[in-house]
Amino acid sequence: MKQKPKHRFLRKGKHMPAQSRNTRRPAWDGVKNVWIAVLLALNLLLLAVLGAINGYDAWLSNRTRARLDSMLAQKGILCGSSVYHTLETCPQAYTLRTDDEVQEAFTRALLTGTVDTEARGSVTAWNGDNGTVEWSPSGAVTAQVRLPAVIEPQDTEQAEAVVYGLLKQAGISVRRDQIETQENETGYIVTVWQEIRRTELAGCRLQFTIAPGNQFTIEGTWCTGTAEPMTIRALKSYSAEQVLLTFVQSQEGVGQIISVQPAYVLSDRSGGRFTAIPCWRFTTDKGEYILNILTGEVAATENLDIGTSTEPDDSFREELDTWEDDDSRDPDVDTGDTPWDADTGTDTDTGMEPDTGDVVNPEPDSDTGDLWDTEG
Repeated sequence: MKQKPKHRFLRKGKHMPAQSRNTRRPAWDGVKNVWIAVLLALNLLLLAVLGAINGYDAWLSNRTRARLDSMLAQKGILCGSSVYHTLETCPQAYTLRTDDEVQEAFTRALLTGTVDTEARGSVTAWNGDNGTVEWSPSGAVTAQVRLPAVIEPQDTEQAEAVVYGLLKQAGISVRRDQIETQENETGYIVTVWQEIRRTELAGCRLQFTIAPGNQFTIEGTWCTGTAEPMTIRALKSYSAEQVLLTFVQSQEGVGQIISVQPAYVLSDRSGGRFTAIPCWRFTTDKGEYILNILTGEVAATENLDIGTSTEPDDSFREELDTWEDDDSRDPDVDTGDTPWDADTGTDTDTGMEPDTGDVVNPEPDSDTGDLWDTEG
């Protein structure tokens, strides 16, 4: 019997002729090589653009720095490189909201016996057997208490330890270098400064006066909330050179800028909510000054009014935001003068001549001393 031949059936697509495979592979390899070349070219172009931008920014910074050096030399002002280096980074702004639990704990650490709470307008008052504590939404604190359970201090070190213990009991953490103690005729005066991220919150401090018999008088301002970072649009236009220029133009008779350190002042203190505005504390041969970075205002530290609002209005914030991208900051193509007027963006002859370094009309605004907001 004749057998039928066996047939091998090939599944569709399982086997492909070698010639077909060889013709498709070179075509795909060519496409990949083209895409790789395009991507490499784009990366090189981007690197070149970024390098050009960084180089231009560095050139502008060096040029401005040279102008400032020339202006400072003309005014006879010495300014070390450490000042420039410190000013390069703008401090972070923060917001705080009153923590009632901390206030309550502070009060309980001071008062004994039955403690009654009452509202005196916007002020909260606690009355105990040994005295009274008052705390207002603005952060102002006053207290008159007698602490018989506390060992009466016999020297400044013991007085500092007593205050440190009371604050720790209330959940208020401070370092020993935030405390200063002095002895007077009747007792001791212990002053505690408040800080945010190791930066002083100007005007916020508590003063403990300890009289014989452990009679404590406490007064000052303290923000009990946790500092949370916040974004302020105006800080995007921060310029270290402009800050230094603003300070120099607002002060007459300063011969040397010894150092500069970050600091904060309070703003928007209604309803127990606080805004810590970043500032610079300038130490000079004529004294210490606080420069508000947002408003450009400069005040001597002893004359700083922490009760007034220091936050700029919305219109001024918009001015600073637009000023950051304003090409009018570049030297005038005809005169070479730098139009420092951020309000109009025009050449107002208030800048410095780039060739000679001469300062044309360097006086600040007569009303505010503010070079950033020339309309006051």
